[in-house]
Amino acid sequence: MRLTPPPFPDPVIRHPRGTALALVAGLLAGSAQAAPVDRVLTVVATVEATQTWEKNDPKYPARQWSKGSTRQRYELRVPMRSDGERQIRNLLDPDLDARLEAKTVHLARLAKKAIEASGGKLKLPSTPAEEAELAKRMQYDQMKCRGDAVCNQETQLFYAAILAATQYPEAMEEEDEPGRYYHFLPYKGCAGASRVTLEMDIAGERWNKTVDRLVPFQEHRTADSHNASDGLSLCSHFTIVFDPDDAKRPLWVENIHIPSPVGVTEFTESQHTSRATEPQPMPTAALEWITDTLRHAPASGKASATLPLPLSLNGNSTWLGLWTGTAKVSLEWSFPPVAPSPPAAPQPAHR
Repeated sequence: MRLTPPPFPDPVIRHPRGTALALVAGLLAGSAQAAPVDRVLTVVATVEATQTWEKNDPKYPARQWSKGSTRQRYELRVPMRSDGERQIRNLLDPDLDARLEAKTVHLARLAKKAIEASGGKLKLPSTPAEEAELAKRMQYDQMKCRGDAVCNQETQLFYAAILAATQYPEAMEEEDEPGRYYHFLPYKGCAGASRVTLEMDIAGERWNKTVDRLVPFQEHRTADSHNASDGLSLCSHFTIVFDPDDAKRPLWVENIHIPSPVGVTEFTESQHTSRATEPQPMPTAALEWITDTLRHAPASGKASATLPLPLSLNGNSTWLGLWTGTAKVSLEWSFPPVAPSPPAAPQPAHR
């Protein structure tokens, strides 16, 4: 089967609830021949970096400069679940057309399971008028979310599945071909855990237009954050594929999500200090390297690199000038199978 990429945005497989939960719940239920398989992605990354900044501006007769350093540690624990069935297609195939086909088939079959679970109450649109009504309902449901991250995610997944099944009904049909890949997806209760510690110091001199001279400045950032969140559970940011036929690099991970820790920023200039509680940045070069390293990797391993830092450590791109420095980044990861958690014991009824 070869499908033309669908005309809707390439969706990320997430953890839905409500109506959308039926989609993923049906998928993870598997068949009578397979039992769900749980694995936990553990990632530990450290960053040690130093950086200098220089700005020579002909408007101001002085050299503006700074020196900065940071020490950061990131630890993630991300539980994921497979339905135990080996799939024909790789949801994270490096070939874009193959990836879009895999996700279209995946979504269409999620819709099929939801239709079956509804007992026929959920139906696909079959006429242009019904498709137009579906589009209106999708917009209405998105508006009802009122910016809630979880609601938006669930709504996008639900309608992406319905659209895939509507536009490619052949994708719902099972194929008589042996599978290869295990798809590990978020599931109900898979929240995950994270801890981030960070310390950053930057000091130097820059031109102050108000007093029309160079003034010293200092910036100090700290964070020690547990389970930082953007409104979504950590596991909902991940899609993982495991290929047991690849002895060297069976692991595929999409879009490594590093939670941004909320910490304290103190900035002192001309003897005035301001304090703000705000998200603290990981160097962009470090995040890109971690993502590249885990995109197709061994099931467990270690890696390290020394990376150039052409962008500001503190993520402030408004200061023009020359940024130079390096970041030493180390990474350790594993994706072992784990026993699934037993169901919660029923609570006695209150009398």
